[in-house]
Amino acid sequence: MERVVEMANNGGFSLAGPSTTPRKRQVRFSARHDILLLREVIAQNPFCSKESGRIWARVGEIITAALQDESFEVDARRCRERTMLLLDYYKKQDFPSLRRFGTERLYAQKEDLLHEVLELEAEKGLLASGESKYQDEELRKRALEELASLPEQDKPIIISTPTGQPKVPMTPEPEEEQEDLAELSLVSTAPMAKQPCQCCCQTYSEILSFLEKRSDAEQRLREEELSLRREELEIQRSKITLERERLGAERKERERRFELESQERQVILDLLKEKVLKG
Repeated sequence: MERVVEMANNGGFSLAGPSTTPRKRQVRFSARHDILLLREVIAQNPFCSKESGRIWARVGEIITAALQDESFEVDARRCRERTMLLLDYYKKQDFPSLRRFGTERLYAQKEDLLHEVLELEAEKGLLASGESKYQDEELRKRALEELASLPEQDKPIIISTPTGQPKVPMTPEPEEEQEDLAELSLVSTAPMAKQPCQCCCQTYSEILSFLEKRSDAEQRLREEELSLRREELEIQRSKITLERERLGAERKERERRFELESQERQVILDLLKEKVLKG
């Protein structure tokens, strides 16, 4: 639809021509375009980089340049969305959607490429979990180093709470400190009783024990999550292998039927030729 714009002209309005603002052409991916996109995604691998946006943009530039004759122009967002949609079909085993607008040969290529892209995405999750584990270990080491560097009087004392978790007592407010100093000045002349010594070794042992238990629990949880993810990936691969075998059996059956039909047609043609020659 053409848009007509009214423009002010000497206090009145005049009709301008239709708007000439170019509208971005909506491209439609075919099976051949999907294969080209997936190959480039595997080559560039935007999953393993922290600058994934820049790599997706690079994928869009390469696809646009390769399909310049077809006026097929895509950007980073379009490439990412199309790849994620194909991966979603593949994970849900929506094979009719993947097979749409393409031959069996193109579908087989697309399926193999999606399997590789799925492995790249799974590797991204494993790398992220490993990096998180490394950061947690670094934070724990840093906390222990800071505790070791504190003077004896500044080191925290662990107090047992009803929940069973260690708690570091809060430091007194400045006003409370002044009141304590005033009380001490009043009784400074009185003989002071010997204060019981705090066991620093026990304090450090409790702190270290708490930190180690928490770190071990988090590590076990991450290992369980990684194990579950690997099992899910193996189950998905098994399902895909079974589906591929089923499709291969169907393909062979179709080829066998086609061969039989071709032989039957050839026999009928031979009989017709004999009748024509005899007639």
